[in-house]
Amino acid sequence: MKNLKNMITIDVEDWFHILDNPAVPSIDQWDGLESRVEKNVNKLLGIFNEYGVKATFFWLGWVAERNKKLVELCIQEGHEVASHGYAHLLIEEDGQEKFKNDILHSKKLLEDITGIPVCGFRAPGFSIIENTRWAFNVIKEVGFDYDSSIFPAAHGHGGMLSSDLLPYKIRTIYGDLIECPMSVVEIAGQRFSVFGGGYLRLSPLWLMKLGIQHLQTHERSLITYLHTREIDPHHPRLPLGLKRNFKSYVNLHTTLKKVEWLCQNIKFITMGEWIKDTGLEYSPQFLEDNVAEFGSRKLHVAVG
Repeated sequence: MKNLKNMITIDVEDWFHILDNPAVPSIDQWDGLESRVEKNVNKLLGIFNEYGVKATFFWLGWVAERNKKLVELCIQEGHEVASHGYAHLLIEEDGQEKFKNDILHSKKLLEDITGIPVCGFRAPGFSIIENTRWAFNVIKEVGFDYDSSIFPAAHGHGGMLSSDLLPYKIRTIYGDLIECPMSVVEIAGQRFSVFGGGYLRLSPLWLMKLGIQHLQTHERSLITYLHTREIDPHHPRLPLGLKRNFKSYVNLHTTLKKVEWLCQNIKFITMGEWIKDTGLEYSPQFLEDNVAEFGSRKLHVAVG
């Protein structure tokens, strides 16, 4: 993709960090389960090192707390560490105060591990939607410079069809927040993804190539994502039910080959690096303060 800077992003979660299903173990059970994060992150780091790729790793705080040396290794190898929250919370279900405590805790934890500011955040499940625009105020208030929680198409736990497709600035009551939405293809007013998560697993490589050509034609960078568990076809399974089993586990054996192809053929930099070098406009959808029900009221937050 000539003259376009592209980003590959990793949501660092374990195999049991599935959202919104009764079969998923609660956080008090997580420590008793096998962890496969170290193996999967090291595999990705090896691929990125081989092809000179720099990535942004959105670490779940609970996972980072138990893999501090691995977080440090990401920094040492020139990648960016960003936040995916601490306890894998869906924003709409947990509300403003719980959300704020969770992301503030994750930010402080990651900064204590790395010794450097953590500038980026991504909500689990891309769960910022029209009804939770107040989250932008919270994200900026706790000190993040950019967000990457918007999926600008239909999505299982999120999806904001009003979002622009290019990265943009959001004016919050605490200052400007940069938003980096996931890449989607838009044809005849319809938006769909072939670039990340289950969409990447479902899409054959030829379709991904066509999607990338579409982005290039429209002068849009590729912003793609995957979860660390998605390169691990042998990880344990949860009894999620027929539909969720398909969405969570289909084509796991194809992910790594597609990631390798992307790394061989596309130049990737970190999201933080991209933002430093890019001048962005305000989105018409977010020109007014995102007060919503949050308003100008500040929430009391318990730190620690």
